Amino acid sequence: MKKKLFLSLLLGVASYLPIDAQNTIESIRKEYQAVHEMMDLMTPDEDGNYAMPPEYFDLRVVQNLPATGPHHENIRMYYGELPPKYEGDPYPPHFLRFATAKYNFAAREFYEEYLYDNKGRVMFIYAITPDVVHDGKMVPYELRMWFDGKRLLRLTVKKAEGVINPDIATLKKTPFIEEYSGKTIPEKYKEETDRCKERASRFLTMFKGMDENTYL
Repeated sequence: MKKKLFLSLLLGVASYLPIDAQNTIESIRKEYQAVHEMMDLMTPDEDGNYAMPPEYFDLRVVQNLPATGPHHENIRMYYGELPPKYEGDPYPPHFLRFATAKYNFAAREFYEEYLYDNKGRVMFIYAITPDVVHDGKMVPYELRMWFDGKRLLRLTVKKAEGVINPDIATLKKTPFIEEYSGKTIPEKYKEETDRCKERASRFLTMFKGMDENTYL
């Protein structure tokens, strides 16, 4: 298997007020909105100017996998500041605040978002996945999970109708129909929800490894 790894590191600090209180779905939604507003500020306008300097980690992986062929994965990690180690410290430690991932296996495309608190605990997971089985077929699904620590606050599941092997751009324009909403994870969705939770842990480990070895 051939592997190419391209790593682009853009270092900086995202202003952030750490969340120490108990999470609720509403508080998580507010934090998710705040993160996306920050990301918008880091997007250049028509003249190429930024309202906020872009500061994040970018990772691009290109592989040729057995059986499924070319695999491309694009990961972006936004981070915030923790309290400085000493007064006047110009380089306070970071924590992973938000991560996005877009990747494929053969023709199947995936997209995921992960929102973390300042203790490294995932608060919210959003995933578009084509790997949930429905009536014997692989149907594209949207999964949303809210957490307070390790406790699941809610899982909502929506499925796309009338699409076959769509790309992510098409799926984002496709109507999804809610199939499940509750505080437990039915067996039907457990494999995919476990996979997403495991990826949340992997991204946190990946971030710490990069941040500790590139930050002053």
